[in-house]
Amino acid sequence: AYLFFVRRIGPGYYLQARWWRTAVPFADKRAHMNKNEYNEFIDRWNRRPYQKSSQHKVIEKAILQLVGVPTPEFIGFIHPQRGARADGTALRSLADLDALCRGLVGRKICFKLVEGYGGAGFFAFQVEERAGQPVFVHPFTGAVTALAEWWQQAGGNRDGYIVEHYLPQHPVLAAIHPNSLNTLRIWLYQARGECRIAGAFLRVGRKGSLVDNTSSGGIFCPVDLATGTLTHAANAKNPLDTMDVHPDTGGRISGVQLPYWRECQEVAMRALQAFPHVNVAGVDVAIGVDGPRMIELNVRPDQIGCARINLPLKQVDRWMSAA
Repeated sequence: AYLFFVRRIGPGYYLQARWWRTAVPFADKRAHMNKNEYNEFIDRWNRRPYQKSSQHKVIEKAILQLVGVPTPEFIGFIHPQRGARADGTALRSLADLDALCRGLVGRKICFKLVEGYGGAGFFAFQVEERAGQPVFVHPFTGAVTALAEWWQQAGGNRDGYIVEHYLPQHPVLAAIHPNSLNTLRIWLYQARGECRIAGAFLRVGRKGSLVDNTSSGGIFCPVDLATGTLTHAANAKNPLDTMDVHPDTGGRISGVQLPYWRECQEVAMRALQAFPHVNVAGVDVAIGVDGPRMIELNVRPDQIGCARINLPLKQVDRWMSAA
């Protein structure tokens, strides 16, 4: 009642945080922020004019590559007026896409909306040749899509798509759920030249989905920061539903050691430091066979993540505000 009527923190947040656990001190619960406080916190530490800099995936990728933060390999930017490949060749029409794909036969690629959220507008395909023409083949179902069919479906998006080589994930993560690229959401903040990791959880896809976003039905797995091991998994739609193995694949989750955990934290901090006047973020990191790759930086991450990793932002705010 106190949290709801005085702190304006609702029962949904309470359930996601699993605050019935006596292990969580009431002082920590009180130090979580309500929605208005959260928005004020983000705008205080991430200057509004700079917040869009990381929300356009081409701009974001250019900044990260400029300072040497590893990302999935860039192929091009599809846009009817400004589209271009990495080598500067035009990528503005179906004919341009056809020419590109003829050089990618046998490769697995992905398309992302330049300003997409929650896994919306994500496509992954194996490029193959059928009857002398390049086609898109779904990597798991084998369904074939003609380039013209995909272009008709997706080509009208006014913001365009970024095209990348698909990143093969580390076998440890593939063993949990192989169809989705399972990524870490790492919360971090910085002040006075010091960058700190606040918490992290692994997002894992469900039922053959290509995306791992919890908004698309995925599960989340909190990470023990000291060791880089997964503590358990939980269903985002029903936080009472916790599990030790993946509900669809049976892949082990609890106690699994994340590979390259130290390097993942380093990549996250380097990514945050690359963006001017951005001091708080939820960074998405994938773990490839040979190490982590930065996927995207979120300057206003979904606040419910604070509940999932027990992150009292008022304590963070006090540290950041200290002289």
